Amino acid sequence: MMFEAHIEKLYRINMNLREDETLLLITDDTKPYLADLLEEFYQVGKLMSKRVKKIQYSSLGQHGKEPPEEVWIETFGESPIEELKRSGLFRRVINKESYSEEDVLSILKKHAQDLPHVIIAFPYYSTTHTFYRKVLTRYFGVRYASMPLFEPEMFYGPMDVDWEEVGRVSNQIAEILTEGEWVEIKADGTQLEFSIKGRQAIADTGLFHRPGDYGNLPAGESFIAPVEDSAYGKMTILYGPDRRLDSPITFKFKDGAVEEIEGFDPYVKYLEKVFKEHERARTIAELGVGTNPKAKRVDNVLECEKILGTVHVAIGDNHTFGGINKVPFHTDYVIFEPTVMIGGKGWQKLFLEKGRLRI
Repeated sequence: MMFEAHIEKLYRINMNLREDETLLLITDDTKPYLADLLEEFYQVGKLMSKRVKKIQYSSLGQHGKEPPEEVWIETFGESPIEELKRSGLFRRVINKESYSEEDVLSILKKHAQDLPHVIIAFPYYSTTHTFYRKVLTRYFGVRYASMPLFEPEMFYGPMDVDWEEVGRVSNQIAEILTEGEWVEIKADGTQLEFSIKGRQAIADTGLFHRPGDYGNLPAGESFIAPVEDSAYGKMTILYGPDRRLDSPITFKFKDGAVEEIEGFDPYVKYLEKVFKEHERARTIAELGVGTNPKAKRVDNVLECEKILGTVHVAIGDNHTFGGINKVPFHTDYVIFEPTVMIGGKGWQKLFLEKGRLRI
């Protein structure tokens, strides 16, 4: 196995996986290498955990969509999913329609059995901003590593860091964001402001040792859900989730949502299609600050958004980490060398100056 030592380190250091715990591995079939990676994770996991399950499902084609039925069954068992289907709730959950989370939780708590202690999720399309992840971590105490767009080369860069130091910086930034009430971002082609008043920031430290801990691997960011109707201004981006754009595109925000997209890259057509299908996909969802000193790659947003000194702004779903917007779409866009001001009642702070942290 090519990556055995790195996977073992991930299990031991990042997840604190114990021999008496159960492990679930999930991925999709978007990229051919994911099947081989799944098998390597599985073989190493069998040496470290009493029981390991794995599942690979058909690509969903979009970040933020709920995992398919077979993943829910593998995780919770057939009984609760059948009950959710009989009640009409499962379809609404999968489609991110309006539903009572309390009703769903009640059924899952009553019927679910033998849940995994640890989940490693590395489908190409992200499961981070899903109710599936939220209910597992918040209500069942599962430790959850989300690794969308992960490529094995990341083991040699942003995964090979001092996680204690990444955690220290990430927690410090999260405290500042939580105290703040407003944010202003300036960069080349970007001048954007919005409110974060009353929202709680989260540090993605890469160390998921306590019940309910979750985040990305590679990790290294602090993030917060902006107030959904508060964003005004413009944001220019050079990269999509997995490639450099042919030419820059600019989002124009009004009342918290993307009112217009300017640019000629084909990605504009894709976003316009998403917005036509899901109006709430236009809504500002997240502000994140990168804290990983070994993150360098710019054409893969999983690593790019962790680059120390960058910020990223997402649109779409944020209901799983403190916001109220529920939609089957969430995508982050990285801003390089930003100058960022954060303030509250009677104070303001120069937080980043042209990509240099001021903390």
